[in-house]
Amino acid sequence: MNKTNFANGLNHFCSACGIFFDVKLESAVEEDIRPLIAVCPICGHDELISNIDEFLEYLEDKDTDPINFYKAFPPDEPISNSCTGATPRQVAIILDLVTKRHSIPLTVENIAGNCEVTREIVKKVFEELHITEKP
Repeated sequence: MNKTNFANGLNHFCSACGIFFDVKLESAVEEDIRPLIAVCPICGHDELISNIDEFLEYLEDKDTDPINFYKAFPPDEPISNSCTGATPRQVAIILDLVTKRHSIPLTVENIAGNCEVTREIVKKVFEELHITEKP
């Protein structure tokens, strides 16, 4: 199995159009040792981000919390540089509960339960992802 640069299984992020993608680069001739350049398959941009540290710097420059790209991070580690302290798995669960809520009001308490730490994380996730409570 090939190692990928991001936890979402992809190797590149295009800062021009905001997509993650993966490409396999192959030389037309085996002896061709010229460097191969990856470009975005959507916009053709060639200044791609291909590691998590560059990605975090890009998000910081854009004043964007990394939680907005939670799938790019390891699922059980707190999202680096996020103000929420949430892991991608927690974000996925929160979003799943928000989209599937039927008979219960959409509140931080209903999602977080009685745990104060979890309540703070859910509250920050709600704030950062602009989720409105609906009592």
